[in-house]
Formats: sequence, structure tokens, C-alpha cells
Amino acid sequence: MGFGSILDLFKEDNWSNDLVDRIGEMLELADSMFNFASGVVVNGDPNTDPQANLYDKDKRINKLERKIRRRVVSRLSVKGSRAEVPSALIFMNVVKDSERLGDYIKNVHEVFAMQPENPDRALYQKWLSEPTKVVSELFGRTREAFAESDEALAGQVIKQAKGQGREYERMIREITDSSIPTHDAVCLVLVLRFYKRLVAHMSNISSTVVMPVDMIDFYDEPEN
Repeated sequence: MGFGSILDLFKEDNWSNDLVDRIGEMLELADSMFNFASGVVVNGDPNTDPQANLYDKDKRINKLERKIRRRVVSRLSVKGSRAEVPSALIFMNVVKDSERLGDYIKNVHEVFAMQPENPDRALYQKWLSEPTKVVSELFGRTREAFAESDEALAGQVIKQAKGQGREYERMIREITDSSIPTHDAVCLVLVLRFYKRLVAHMSNISSTVVMPVDMIDFYDEPEN
């Protein structure tokens, strides 16, 4: 059985518009969380009110995830809604990936407590400044690609995200082979690992725009 893309589904499906908006809010919240967490860890910004800037926003993301899931299940319980199953599968996948973004961003922030008392800020900026900039840019592009069902932009996000994942792995190997103090090296490697997971989830979200439903999350794997 062949499935259409998210663009094809949404053309026929008005009930999904509200859910697209809610997923957009999840991504906006995660973007804001990331700016706060990366600012603290990479740039040494004040760790001001992490409850409001991080944990309350993550709770909102979780609440939105539950609302979207309930809405999907409620919609599928309506008689004659069988044709909307592909849309439901898309939303279930996207909310899963969107919720995971918040968890990994909290992990990034947790590195702050592991850093030396007076970390060499230039060292962290040397290794993490550019990756942080790219991850931040990908948040906005992922949100736009999904909200607009922009297949070209989604393809660009997927390509860039996968390239960044490979680059972070290269950087991790370089750090482990370097003479960077162990304390700092561990922190740098952890952040890059979390960044890799963040861009992977953004790639998954973007794959819902360009891939048939049965191939979501498997953009670069051949179909047998």
C-alpha cells in the first residue's frame, strides 16, 4: 500500500491544522529552551531561573504532547475516520520527536553542573560555538518546513542534520585524542552527543514532510 506525503494528506484534512499549530508551539518552546541551555553552557550566560526558562517549558511541551495524542485518538474513534489513519501516524511520530527535543535540551543544561568552577570559556566556544549556531538555525527551519509542508526545505534540513551528526562524531573523536583536560573533554563530548540527538530528531520531524508515512524516520535507507 502506498501512502502520500504530509502535503497530500493535509490538503484533504482540516482537522490537522490545529495540531500543526500545537506542534509548532512545541518546537518554539524547545528552541527557547535550547537558547537558554546553550547560552549557559557554551557562553557562560547567567543560569537565571532555570525553572521558568527550562523546566516549566518542558512541562508545557509534555502537556501539548498529551493533548495532541488525545486529539488523534479521539479523531480516530469517530466512525468513518479510517482515511485519516496516515495523518494520525504522522502526528504520533512528530510529537514523539518533538517531546524528545526537550529532554535532550535538559541534558545539555545539566552539563553546566559538571563544568569546572571557572571553565576556560574560550575552549567551550572554540568547540561548541559553531555547532550551537547550526542547531539553533535548524530549529527554525524545521518548524517552518513542517508548518508549511515545504518539501524542499525539509529535504535541506534532513541533509544538513545528517551532515552535522557526522561532523559531531568527527569532533568527538578529535577531542578524545587531544590533550584537553579530562573534565572539560567529558563536558564537550556530552554536549556534542546531545546536539547529535537533537539534529537527528529534527531530521525525523522533517522526514514526515518528504517521505511516505511508512518510510518516516528512514529517509536515507533504501526500500527493499
